Amino acid sequence: MLNIIDNALRDKSYYICLYDNNIYIYNYECILSFSDKVILVKLANQNIKIKGLNLKIKRLEKVELLIEGIISGVLYE
Repeated sequence: MLNIIDNALRDKSYYICLYDNNIYIYNYECILSFSDKVILVKLANQNIKIKGLNLKIKRLEKVELLIEGIISGVLYE
């Protein structure tokens, strides 16, 4: 059963994982804007807005993005 759920979640052009004070985004397209309170990231067919405090980009790779800080909200736009 968990394999079915995992496959359904990963059957996207991107995926997002939330951890304590971190958010990991795989296969993002670009960072549209960022500050220490809001980071706007472009995904394949929508944007994601991460809100919080003391936000910083901890890891920036071609397809991987790790954001650290006190995350208060994640919105799809």
